[in-house]
Order: sequence, then C-alpha cells, then structure tokens
Amino acid sequence: MLDVPRFVLTALPPAALTTTGVLVIGAGAAGLTAALAAAERTTVTVLARGALPESNSAWAQGGIAAALDASDSPRAHVADTLVAGAGLADEAAVATLAHAAPGLMRELATLGVPFARSEPGAFALGLEGGHSARRIVHVGDATGLAVTLALIARARAHPHITLLEGWQAVDLLTQGERVSGVLARDQAGRWHQVHAGATIIASGGAGALYGLTSNQPTALGEGIAMAYRAGAELADMEFVQFHPTVYRTRAGQGFLITEAARGEGGILRTPAGARFMPAYDPRGELAPRDVVTRGIYAAMRRTGSNHVLLDLTHLPRATIEHHFPTICARLREDGLDPVTTPIPVAPAAHYLMGGIRTDLDGATSLPGLYAAGEAACTGVHGANRLASNSLLECLVFGRRAGNAATRQGPLPTRQRSAAPQPAPVPAGAPLPDSWRDTLAATMRAAAGPLRDGAGLRAGADALAAWPQQAAPDDPESITAANATLTARLIVAGALLREESRGGHFRSDFPQPEERWQAHLVQTRGQAPFLVAAIAPAPAQAYAAD
Repeated sequence: MLDVPRFVLTALPPAALTTTGVLVIGAGAAGLTAALAAAERTTVTVLARGALPESNSAWAQGGIAAALDASDSPRAHVADTLVAGAGLADEAAVATLAHAAPGLMRELATLGVPFARSEPGAFALGLEGGHSARRIVHVGDATGLAVTLALIARARAHPHITLLEGWQAVDLLTQGERVSGVLARDQAGRWHQVHAGATIIASGGAGALYGLTSNQPTALGEGIAMAYRAGAELADMEFVQFHPTVYRTRAGQGFLITEAARGEGGILRTPAGARFMPAYDPRGELAPRDVVTRGIYAAMRRTGSNHVLLDLTHLPRATIEHHFPTICARLREDGLDPVTTPIPVAPAAHYLMGGIRTDLDGATSLPGLYAAGEAACTGVHGANRLASNSLLECLVFGRRAGNAATRQGPLPTRQRSAAPQPAPVPAGAPLPDSWRDTLAATMRAAAGPLRDGAGLRAGADALAAWPQQAAPDDPESITAANATLTARLIVAGALLREESRGGHFRSDFPQPEERWQAHLVQTRGQAPFLVAAIAPAPAQAYAAD
C-alpha cells in the first residue's frame, strides 16, 4: 500500500465551473468511441492532453484482430488470447472482445476506414505472433491513425460532443463516495472544475515512464494516478509489455517496427547475422512478445550489443513497400533502407496490461467513474497482451463504457465537490531538471523486462523520495508527481508478485507459481489483495501475502 496524498495539488486554484453529462478524459480510440456512444443520450465533453490526433491509438501500426476468415472463429481468437495471457486473461472479458470484433470491423469499414482488401468485399488478413490464424485487419502499417481520424471526424461532427485540446486533467473531484468530475488546466493555463454525471478515464498507458518506448511522450499514466488518489482499485500494474522490435531514431526516440513485419517473414539476427529465436522457442519470431523480448535480451547479452537486427531483405521489395510504407519512409529519413539493410532494433516499453480495475461495462470501484482503453484493466490481456488486441479493446470496451456512463444519472445539485485544500508541499528530493530521464533510468533498472527483488526495492526507495504534490502554478511538477505515482505502483506490484508470468519476469523467482494465478489489486489506504477475476467479485478476493 502506497501512502500518498488524496490530491496532487497542494491547494485549490480559482477555477471556472463547467458541467456536462459525461466527461471523457482522453481522445484516443477508447475515449472517442466512448464519447460517440454516450453522445447518443447526453452531452459529452472530451479533454485531450495534446492536439488531436496525438494518442497511442494514432501510433498503432499493426492492425486489429478479428475472426473474419471462414476458417477462423471468435472461439479460436478467445483461445489464442487466453494462451497469451499466461493464465490471467479472464475468459468472460476475452469472449466479449472476440465476439464483438467481426461486426465492429465491418462497421468501421462502412464508416470509411480503408482497410486493405484481398479482393472486393474481402478483408486482407495478416498474421502476427501468438495468433493461430490470419485475422489482422489493417490499413497498411498505419491502422491506428486511420481509425482514430475516422473517429475524430465523427466526434467533431456530432452536435452533442465538445472536444477540448491541450487540457491537462490533474485531480478527480468527488461528492461523498461518487466521482463528480475533474480539476483541469487548459492550454492557456486557466483552471476549470468540470462536473459531470459520469467521468470516463481513457487517458492511455504509461510507456513513456521508461524513456525508450513506442508510446507518445504524454503516456505517463497520469489518469491511472488520479484514479488511485481518489480511491479506485487498480489491478495488474506489474505487467508491462515490452515490444521486442523498436528502432531508436537518430533523435533518440523510439519508433515501433510492427509485429506484422515478423508475421510477413522478418527474421531476427544477431549483429553478426546469426538467427537466434528458434533456440528459445519453436515458434521462432512468431512467439508471444514476452518470449521474443527475452530472446532478444539474451542475444544482446551474449553478443555484448545494445541491439539485434530485424532482417526483411530476403522479402520481395513489393511486399515490404506495400505492407510497411510508413516504416520505410521513417527509416529512410534516417538513411536506412529496410529493403536492402537489416533494421537495428531492441525491446522498449510498449503496453501496460494493468490499470484501473473495471467490470465489462467499464465501471470502476468508485460510483460515477469509468475507464476504458489502456488506462483500464478489463481482464482481457492477463499477464501478456496478444498482438492487435489493443485497438480492439478500445473500440469494444470504449463503447460499452460510453453506454453505461449514460445510465449513471445526473449529479445531485446541492452538494459541493471535494477539492484540494491548502496544505504544505511535503518534504522530499527536489524535482530534477531532467526528471523524465531520471525517472526513465530508474524504471528501466528496477522494472524493465528482467527484474529482481534487490533492483525493485532500490527503485521503490528512489521513487519514494520524489515530491508527491505540486503547486497549481507548476504544471511540470504536477505531471511529474502523477507520473511518479504510477511508476511507484508498477514497482510495488512487481515487488509483491514473487513469480515470473507473461510480461513480468523476475530472475529471483523465474517460474510461475499457482498461488499467484490471480490478479493483484492495489487501492489507496488498503492492503493489496488478490482476486480471481477482474470484474468486481468481492467473494473471490483474498489477502495478498
């Protein structure tokens, strides 16, 4: 249990009051889908952290999983997802996801998303690691952007949706036990209390905590931290997926090389040219991501290199150019042509399987608060997300959350929302000027793909010394305080889970343990506990050791 202040702000700044039927924090695929569903019944306000379409959804390359081939089925999609989840994917959530997928893909196609076709009327289906059939629908290697742009266009045109770009949500507000909205800062630095009948957090994941990542720089887990401060249950925070193949640009940023590159025949080699993955798993390059990540790390250690090579040069030029135009263009900007030269890659933080614990309709443990997308933990991904299930989760559970939020009912009109009260900034180490780099280095050392108790304890101690609150006139320190809280929650979960499973690998506990085949729940003010399933079921809960 982390002892943290209820609010990240030390005092309540003067704030304008705004009301809306449903408030959505985040404007990626999950947030926009939720907003469009809710707007059929009420007014909706969407707060976007940056400018549209800046979100992890827009950066998603590989595609969306859906059983659309005559030889495939949602049941097979469920089975593959459960295997990838390493014993922790909840079957009810997975079935909800897989059975909704085919219809959703057809619906997106009718809305104008230009999915690739193998012939008129038939989707071109790709293959990715962990899938037993070709079931990945895609728009080249920019599927997320195409889907997000279509959703943005619909949201902009909807008369009941207000899109506000450049807004930073910092603290959830409550009336009694019920979440009543958010305290947020607009792009001009003005403060607002946005009150709503229901609030949906769809703020994305936390990959940017690690520095080298496939995520947007704003993916710092701030929405997750806000929910924890307000008392919401979080689950599975220790399970961070590292994408095996991320290219470090000349500017030092991570650029994801999609899983589909291996699905189309890409081969992983050492810098000397030797193929190595079959020695670690019979599925080779198409093994689940956690297996491929550890195989790459082992090869890097053995060769003393900070990268391996993803080789596409044996594939036809037309195949590479057709399937991966965005990747080709970006690499050529850096002077590397993937048609003729293998791509240097290394694992980088990619996806958070954990998040705010929800039921199948996005409801959290707090009345009035919902969550969807990567900020949520629905039980779909378990300990390791199956490739191309992320955008699908945003669409399926974003819609369910949006529909459910409209059933919450309006706020009582005569109650005052709880907000920060004046308090001194707690003592602690001053915020480093380069706090993002310092935080990233701490997270990579403590809670990277290979972990152990000593490193996790050192990381926990280092993070505990960071400031936990900030003044209203210091937006960078506000961001740092909430980001650091999410980092602490990841480290705390990884330290508690004394086993290796899926994306969580501890060298001091290298095997999975039956007693840990459960979800670890963290809540402010309570001891951590384990549950058999993510969908709230108190009778299934028992105390964590």
